Amino acid sequence: MTASFEFSESFARVRVGFSPDLPLAEFYGLEPTEPVAATIPVVWRLFDPRTGEQIAELLDCWVQDAFSRFARTAEVTIYDPDSAIERAYPLDTPVELWVSEDGGPFELRFGGFISKTSNDADTTTWKLLAHDFWLRRRTVFKTYLERPISQILEDLVTTLTPLTWDPALVAVTYDKTLTQTWKGDPLDVVLAELSVASDGEEFGADDQMHFFFRPRRSSRSPRDFVEGEYLDAEFEDDAQAEVNKVTIYWGQSGATGAVSVQDRASQLRLQQQFGAPRPVVVEVVKTYPELASEAEARQKAAAILADRQVIRTGTVTTWGGARIRPGDVCAVRVPDQQVDGTYQIAQIEYDWDSGETVVKLAENSEGVVDVLAQLSDEVSRIDARAADGDAPLLEIVDLTEEIVVDVELAVYTRLVPGDMFVLGAARGGLGDPVAGGGRIGDQRGDAVQVR
Repeated sequence: MTASFEFSESFARVRVGFSPDLPLAEFYGLEPTEPVAATIPVVWRLFDPRTGEQIAELLDCWVQDAFSRFARTAEVTIYDPDSAIERAYPLDTPVELWVSEDGGPFELRFGGFISKTSNDADTTTWKLLAHDFWLRRRTVFKTYLERPISQILEDLVTTLTPLTWDPALVAVTYDKTLTQTWKGDPLDVVLAELSVASDGEEFGADDQMHFFFRPRRSSRSPRDFVEGEYLDAEFEDDAQAEVNKVTIYWGQSGATGAVSVQDRASQLRLQQQFGAPRPVVVEVVKTYPELASEAEARQKAAAILADRQVIRTGTVTTWGGARIRPGDVCAVRVPDQQVDGTYQIAQIEYDWDSGETVVKLAENSEGVVDVLAQLSDEVSRIDARAADGDAPLLEIVDLTEEIVVDVELAVYTRLVPGDMFVLGAARGGLGDPVAGGGRIGDQRGDAVQVR
């Protein structure tokens, strides 16, 4: 039910929700037609981690947590009529957002630093970036000779970032010994290469500025999104089209190349499905500097292409959910959209003003990790790593469709006078078309098609 109250020349819209156990609902015979947000008070608080003091002037906040560490951002609005708070907290100052749900204790939900400040009337607005972004602020000019990955990580983090190194938060699956040189590579790219050299570990910074490097993990979500647990849901069967082309940039230090593997049958099938004027190409591009040959790159591209499949994705609008985390596994049931299965959480957006929480989800199946990263609204993607764009590209096309070639043959006849070549090129080419048409012109008849 929606009621409107008139104040002067403006209207204020108020949403009123009824539940069957209210006397008012029973008296008027009202029944709820859609789920309404449960009474779960969510309270956010802003703190200065350097002093532990609360910044009590917080008016509103929006927080985004995501599977991709470089999509973790927030925005806070503070009552600051004289701009005193703005002056006290310059850019790059660390701040923390704590949250309490349903009257419970406050828990740290977001830690980051001020990246941008703006003013409006009596308020100051801060745009915050998570501490992970310290890993994108430096470039690497270093050479390591016969050093384990763990030692390289420690040196990079302690010399190039303000993050705290805690050995308990670093778990390298395969701590190989490497000899490597980086000349101006972004730090996050270098860390990604070290991750690939081991076992594809995730890395980043937690909300208290501690660096971590660990195997990927997922937990059971404290919330499932079934009927009565969400306000709205939207799932698309074609939320992610089938990937039918994989391009890989491989190698480093001069020995580089690129390989592209395509599934032409899939491209033609999508063309027919969507009525497109040409084959539909859905491409994914990856960079693997640790691959040393074209054969390895080709094998890797073929494996990615073979493993990719359509993974259903969707968005759920709910409330609360302060304890759910990206990567959590949950049950989702939306009967009217034929959704009933296990999904992983890709991204969560908390809006304190509206009280709504928007959750992006991906079906929990093979290949979901890449999809979770793609669903995250990154500031800039880690997959945009430096690749040799000038490397020669080897195109490999899988032609599983039968190729039919139609050939049309036409036969013509043309009458040529018997004396036409009597005076040929040696005598000035009189009448000879080969010698420029001759002095008396081409005397041949018209061409006549006979077949």
